[in-house]
Amino acid sequence: MDFMTIFDLIVGVLGVYLTFSGLKNFKDGTVDVMLITAQEMTKCKDVQGLSKFLMPKQIIFGLCCIVFGIQGFLCDAKILQISDSIIKTVNVVFLILFVLVWIMFSYFINRAKKNYIGD
Repeated sequence: MDFMTIFDLIVGVLGVYLTFSGLKNFKDGTVDVMLITAQEMTKCKDVQGLSKFLMPKQIIFGLCCIVFGIQGFLCDAKILQISDSIIKTVNVVFLILFVLVWIMFSYFINRAKKNYIGD
């Protein structure tokens, strides 16, 4: 296994964690400490509101990580029988999409901190 295959697997596993953690926390009205630290949570004005705002976005990001991890693994492990030029193009497109989704998710985390935690 090369580095990128391992990276793809890690991203996929992260996606599974984020998805199931987001579902659980949304149901419970809590927030994952991986996103908002315990110290920040003590300043939170509305934990349930924060959960309702942030957890759906965590679930979407987690699902994107799963898709990105599967796509990367299938291409990097040469499981898909397609040409290298197509694989490189697909990898670049997925990487750009992944970075865009990650930037949006980071934006929503910062917005949540500003709206629900303050200074």
